[in-house]
Amino acid sequence: MGLFDRIFGKKIEADENTSAPKESESELLPVDELFLREFTKSGGKFLYCENQEEVDRFFDNIIEENGWQEKDILCLDSELIDRYASMAQFTDRHSKPTIFTTKCEHLIANQGSVLVCSKQLKGIKSEELPENLIVFARTSQMVGSISEALRSIKQRHLGGPLPTKITSFKNNEVNQENKDDFMHYGTKTKNLYLLLLEDF
Repeated sequence: MGLFDRIFGKKIEADENTSAPKESESELLPVDELFLREFTKSGGKFLYCENQEEVDRFFDNIIEENGWQEKDILCLDSELIDRYASMAQFTDRHSKPTIFTTKCEHLIANQGSVLVCSKQLKGIKSEELPENLIVFARTSQMVGSISEALRSIKQRHLGGPLPTKITSFKNNEVNQENKDDFMHYGTKTKNLYLLLLEDF
């Protein structure tokens, strides 16, 4: 059964008096369900896409609904620029863009966050990024935790230099609970869209 068959294929009844699942219950959830719960709980907006045509359509919808047609979109990925050049106005200068769009390394389920590194940021500090982010990802990029993501990155770069500036995007505000989390150091609240392509 696929990710969204499990989520949308059955009726979920919410009880206002039911407390949030305990940590042990979270550990029992499949990675995809845990990621979606944590991502949306922190205010992230995701659009599930069954194919590339839906990704393209939803990207266009995000640009149009936010009135970003005439805004500079910071994009450092040549594939994204080539694919969406007719829909958006891209720039590689990060002086004052309104939006940043990128691919990512992984989606971290237990945090509901998006992991990126120097491959995506190209030397830009995360605090220099604009408030609005549009991230392109695939369901196969979901992992349970930061440690799994770091192991995967290390495995992919065996024998070569490891990427630097590994950080994560999450649009929750810094609070007492997460202020010491080194993966969110220096980040600010983001308006985060995730275009999630099913690739299993």
